[in-house]
Amino acid sequence: MKLVETIKQQAFFKDFVAKKESGNLLNSTLFFCEDDCTSSKVLVLAALLLEYDTFDMFDETSAEFLRIEEGIDLDVKVFPKNGQKLLVSDANEIVSECFVKPVNLPKKIFIINNIDVSTDEAQNKLLKVLEEPPKGVYFLISAKSEERVLPTIKSRCDKIKINPLSKEEIEKVCLDELACVLGGGYIGQTLALARNESLAQVAKFAVSLLTELKSSKQVIKFSKTFLDLQGFVDIILKVLCMGIEDIIKLKCESEDLVSLEMYKKDLKEVEPEFSVEALCEISKLISKFIEKKEFNANLTVAVDNLLLKMLEVKYLCK
Repeated sequence: MKLVETIKQQAFFKDFVAKKESGNLLNSTLFFCEDDCTSSKVLVLAALLLEYDTFDMFDETSAEFLRIEEGIDLDVKVFPKNGQKLLVSDANEIVSECFVKPVNLPKKIFIINNIDVSTDEAQNKLLKVLEEPPKGVYFLISAKSEERVLPTIKSRCDKIKINPLSKEEIEKVCLDELACVLGGGYIGQTLALARNESLAQVAKFAVSLLTELKSSKQVIKFSKTFLDLQGFVDIILKVLCMGIEDIIKLKCESEDLVSLEMYKKDLKEVEPEFSVEALCEISKLISKFIEKKEFNANLTVAVDNLLLKMLEVKYLCK
């Protein structure tokens, strides 16, 4: 089943449709979702629902859907312009554009992705138009973190939480077992991972950092592979964290709760090599690496240090 068709079947979207059809929809809706792949598709589909009575006919291959997604629809404006975070200049443009009449359709819609990573100043610029939007103007906004959205923004919007799906629901959408595990219950992320031809290779390498890295002499080899796969750093770190959690589960005799079922045999073999204390300390090291990775000017040194410290902790915390 395609992503958009799956979204249409979810309870949160059916509620959104019902509000629109009953005339109870506010001009501003804020969707909370931890997965960019899912939330971006939801906002485009919601825009189509507002503009077309026949929205149910559209999916991600439809010309109308693609126009909005590519940012070339004249009546549906997508922000931020840089694709990363809403800037004050974006907010000023939105305010100005609000008072320009739509070209082809009865409504003018502004899609704002990830408003929670924008500055307070950029968010504050939108307060007036969110509170008193011009006639026919609608705002569809996404955020990963509710805490990072200004209370004054939240108070002016309908709020919808997009929850992850159950394992059983995700498996109906995607047949790739590894992608289903790593997708965290979010359709968009799961399908994006399933399309990644390197996923199995990357995940296997991440697990090997726990099962095959035994001495400091191997660090150069593993570091080189890590850097060769640096386009997949987030996946490597996610699998690595899940592997650590799974070894802890195995130590606590919770074998049935292991997430990386496809690697359970390998993890089970190395489980005696790690103490719970070591696993917790390694987990902290990875968290610190994740926090600082965007600011690491020299990734090679950062990776070398991470791997050496993992080994050090492993053997010190026996």
